[in-house]
Amino acid sequence: MPSYAQALTAAVAVHTVTNYIKFILATSCVLLGRCYSTPENTALEPPKTEIVTPKEAYHCYFIPPKGWDLADQSKLSPRVKICFIGKSSNNLLPSVNLATEEVNISLKAYIDIVKSDCERDPNCVWRDLGKYNTPLGEGRLTEREMKTKWGVSRQVQLIVIKDQRAYILTAGALKEEFSRHYQAFENVLKSLTITSDLTAISPEKKELLQKLIGNLQTEFTAAQNTGLSATQALESKNFQKDSWKPFQQKIINDFTEMGAYWQILLLRDVQHQLLKRST
Repeated sequence: MPSYAQALTAAVAVHTVTNYIKFILATSCVLLGRCYSTPENTALEPPKTEIVTPKEAYHCYFIPPKGWDLADQSKLSPRVKICFIGKSSNNLLPSVNLATEEVNISLKAYIDIVKSDCERDPNCVWRDLGKYNTPLGEGRLTEREMKTKWGVSRQVQLIVIKDQRAYILTAGALKEEFSRHYQAFENVLKSLTITSDLTAISPEKKELLQKLIGNLQTEFTAAQNTGLSATQALESKNFQKDSWKPFQQKIINDFTEMGAYWQILLLRDVQHQLLKRST
């Protein structure tokens, strides 16, 4: 398993969204299965060369349970932004993941599709747990149980639609182990956040973060002044050793309360901003 370093007419619309939802639901089952039966400890270090230009106006993130590992991104659907997995003596591991998809239907229509899809599956039992308020707006909390070859899995899914984009936060485990993870899953659901500015955190931490980013930008400008292109400066051994890696460690060590997903997004966003300043 890689580290964070190695370690986004109406009938036609409804048909398309239905396929998307089925794919996301199927992916959620895979995430609980054997693909992640042997997790390894990982270290937070986003790829030096994986500079992804943000395509969305918002950053949506959650705080994963402490000690959970990052799932192998290559095994995930492109619509699954990130997945964290916990530990279990069984092959069906607990997991939480966030998926997104562009949609042009209402939340009610989206939920109706999820419900009808599950009702057609004899191995699926679905329940609507009611509305759930989030910073993205009012969402819907649902539960489903699925029979798998590893046993019955239970998943809770928080679904929210904002600006024609569906956000699906899924937490699941073996049914017999679900109660053990209930509090962790509840904390994950409550932590779902959306922001256009990842530095918009507590005032005392925001001041520290802005200072760290400002110093990094100054050091990056100095690296470029040696005649290197922006990408060359970012990937140069000196900048990585003297500037980027110390900055990265400060984010990891001093902002643990923000969670690993926020740290990943923040580091990638800073990388993007460094290159953007140079164009």
